[in-house]
Amino acid sequence: MRIYIDGMLFRHAGIGRIYQNLLQSLAESPEISRIYTLIPKARKEDFLHRYPHDKIEAIFTDLPFDYREYFRKGLLIQKFKPKPDILYFPYHNVPFFLKGTIVSTVCDLIPISPFSSLPWHAKSRFKYLVSHALKVSTRIVCISGFTKSQVTDCFDVSPDRIEVIYPPLEDDPSRDPPALSGDGRMVEGDYILFVGSRNPHKNLKCLIDAFGRLLPEFPGLKLVIAGARMRSRDEVDEALENEGLRGKVIPYAAATDREIGHLYSNARAFVFPSLIEGFGIPPLEAMARGIPVVCSDIPVIREVCGDSVRYADPHDPSGFASALRDVLMNPLNSRDTLVGRDRIRMYTKEKIAGQYLRLFKRCIGK
Repeated sequence: MRIYIDGMLFRHAGIGRIYQNLLQSLAESPEISRIYTLIPKARKEDFLHRYPHDKIEAIFTDLPFDYREYFRKGLLIQKFKPKPDILYFPYHNVPFFLKGTIVSTVCDLIPISPFSSLPWHAKSRFKYLVSHALKVSTRIVCISGFTKSQVTDCFDVSPDRIEVIYPPLEDDPSRDPPALSGDGRMVEGDYILFVGSRNPHKNLKCLIDAFGRLLPEFPGLKLVIAGARMRSRDEVDEALENEGLRGKVIPYAAATDREIGHLYSNARAFVFPSLIEGFGIPPLEAMARGIPVVCSDIPVIREVCGDSVRYADPHDPSGFASALRDVLMNPLNSRDTLVGRDRIRMYTKEKIAGQYLRLFKRCIGK
């Protein structure tokens, strides 16, 4: 089987990780003879270093991630010969006028949710592009049952055309990260860790408020927020100017994968206070490392994490503070760690790649 996997979001947050883990697993499958992909030219050296696989044929392009991609990307895909049997998009960025058996992914509908700060015209554009992907795809992948329910509620699409396939995780997220240059830890002392973009739906105000309530009991505690800034000014900037939080809130706006690994390794607890998610990979990465996790009590996190984490109301900072106090005072025991590791096995690369292979074969009639 020859497949095209769109790589325009290679190294881009959660979608990029789905692409990377799936690409590696499919390249190792004897059922795949060729993998074609498009990669941003700026990521060329990184890609070639990570994937020196004979099966993978890449075109490196300077297409921008805007409307021009939708008009010009199809022409680049047509250059791959012999043509792919399946055209797979880990996002909904399916170009116009593309012919073939298309499988696309809807990761979430956060940009058109009440928690989005996008202007109306950006929301309209997002909704139109998702609608286009749904229309031209033979099958649609949603990365959670929650996202599938959102898609069927918001768009005129049959649930029978949608397949729920969870994102694949690293083989062993708990392995020790490579050593950093220099000596010592990135953050001295005890800290709570958050990993994710600094978008409004991540609910960082609730987290910072909860952290402030803990400080009288844990005066040496710090809060590390590892994620890209998405607005010119946000809740983290306000916390950095707060006299009572000075030196206690530590942002890493451009941490590398290796640095994120080190931050996980030394955290006392991990916290994920999101108001909405399409899936939620960071809590699983923390669970794999045996770190106690506190998450928002929302349907998608219940679906993904089950009983392996502690839950709190995302609208209640005191509830989050109470849950964090509990995990700080009562670290995980061996049974808790085993429960978390069992949960992680649901998302192995081999298992998820197998689900994609079966889906692709059904789409082309094999």
